[in-house]
This record gives sequence, structure tokens and C-alpha cells, in this order.
Amino acid sequence: MSFRRRAAAFWGRHRSLFWMLHSVWALATGVVVLLLARERYAFVPWVVVFLGLTWLSTLFFGSSAREEWTPTLGGEVSSYVTRSLYQETLFFLLPFYAYSTVLRSPNVVFLVLLAGLAILSCLDLVFDRWLRTRPVFGLVFFATVAFAAINLLLPILFSLPTRIATPVAALGAVASSLPLALHGEGRSRAQTLRVGVASALILAIAMAVPALVPPVPLRLQEATFAAGIERETMTPGDPIETGDAAADLPGRLVFLGQVFAPADLRTGVHVEWRQDGTTVRTSREVEIVAHEGGFRVWDGLTEEVTPLGPGRYEVVLRTAAGRWFGRAVVTLR
Repeated sequence: MSFRRRAAAFWGRHRSLFWMLHSVWALATGVVVLLLARERYAFVPWVVVFLGLTWLSTLFFGSSAREEWTPTLGGEVSSYVTRSLYQETLFFLLPFYAYSTVLRSPNVVFLVLLAGLAILSCLDLVFDRWLRTRPVFGLVFFATVAFAAINLLLPILFSLPTRIATPVAALGAVASSLPLALHGEGRSRAQTLRVGVASALILAIAMAVPALVPPVPLRLQEATFAAGIERETMTPGDPIETGDAAADLPGRLVFLGQVFAPADLRTGVHVEWRQDGTTVRTSREVEIVAHEGGFRVWDGLTEEVTPLGPGRYEVVLRTAAGRWFGRAVVTLR
């Protein structure tokens, strides 16, 4: 028996074991990429390049929709390359969305979706079969990855406001995903119809419920509560910490937030005050141009709005589209 046949026989016997071991390796390297991606905004454009390569690889090497598929050497290599690009792209994007996600807010949903897809992409045998045989899954998967990458890139590279970047990214993601979902042999009319319905749903959710998506790259970097503020210099006076006495407040509680943004970015901001879980004030929308490094935003809660007694005071920062990007809490006794 020739070496090639012996190698093919060995591969056939141990193929499942190899891919299971590779799944563990892929997850480990993904965690490394996740840790190294912190604040690497300069590499974001390269993510879109990798995504384009993944798109071409998936389109060129896409297989039929049949479950009974005999893997060839070329098919295995192309599938491995495609999965690796997906894995590294997802794990690279995760930290950027985690930074802008606010716990107990609607945009946690998108972060959980990204994390789930990242882990799923490491399960080689399952992921490869689903990507090849389930066009709706292929559409949702690639559209989500493409959307996450484009949605992050547009504000950074083109200073596009997040309220515009999100629908543009959704349109681009769905348009690029359709050829992948419908490519290959064996696609039935029912599958094509399901792909069309899934595409419409993705666009509808992105357009109608933008609050589900973190407004990357904005995030609250630092929050200060104080009894007053110097408006011209935006310097807080008499900072207040959790545990301080409410009686020390001179009838006013001020919040000052430092918001991070890696590039010039125009955004509308609302400041919402909650006292013991009840909304007591929402500021008017303030249009702010964030220069490289970010911007500061402040607002005050006074006795005219609500009695400033002991309790839990929470501030939520939202964009004009209602997307949370910051939350701070102080508890007074």
C-alpha cells in the first residue's frame, strides 16, 4: 500500500478524534486572541479583510447541502481555513462589544449571541456540518459576524454615527450573506424561502430594535458623583462615594462621566436618573462630537425633581436610539 493510501486510511480512522482535539485547541487560541485584542483598534480594518477572505473561501469551497458528504483532502483543508478565520474574527470582536455592553441592559443579548457563535465555531464537526447543510444557519452566522465587524469599523474609520452605522452594517451583512446561504447544490425551494424570511427578520430586528446592539465603540470609562461641578472646566466639587450621608448634599447630586471613543464621532446622549429603581429624570438629548480619546458628559439631580434622601441612585447613559453604553451607581445612607 502506498504512503498516500496509508495516510488516507489513518485519517479516515482518526478523523473525528483529530477534529475534537482541534476544537479544544481552537478554543484555547480563541481565548488568547480575546485577551490580546484589548484596545487594538488599529487592527479592526484587518478584521474586515479577514472576513472578505472567509467569504471568498466559503463561496469558492462551499459544498452541497447533502448530509452525506465524503471529505477530500482539499475539502478538509479549505474547511479548516474557513473555520479558523471565523473563529479568530469572532474572538477578536468579542472584547470590543464587551467593553460597550452594559449589564442588565438589552444589549447583553448581542454579546451573548457573539460569544455563543464563537464557542460554536470551535466545535469543528458540528459547525462544519451545520454550515454546509443548513443555509439558514449559514446566513445567520455569517450575517452576525459581518454585521459585528462592519458595525465596529464604520464609526472608527469613517466617523459614522452609531445610529447610521448599525442599519448600514445590517444591510451590508445580509447582502453579503445571501450568496453564501444559497450557494451550492441541493438547495430546495423551501430552504430558499426560509433564507429569505431569515434575511427579512435580521434586517427588521436591526432596524427596529437597535437597543439590542452595543453602540460600539462608545463606553463609559469613568464615573464621578459629586455635590457640585465647575461648569467651565467640568471639575467636580466634593466627590461623593457609596456610603456617604445624603444629608451632606446641598440639594443637588451631580454625575460626571468620561466616555471613551477612539475616533472623532458625533453622537446624541441622554442621561437617565433612577432613584431606588424608579426613573426620576431624563435629560434632553445632547449632541456631542467625540474627539479622539472621547468626551465628558454631566448632569444634575436636584431637590426640585426628587427629594435627595438616603437610597440608591443610578445613572444610565443612552444614545439617541436608546442604546445603553454606560451605567453608574452610588448608594447614600
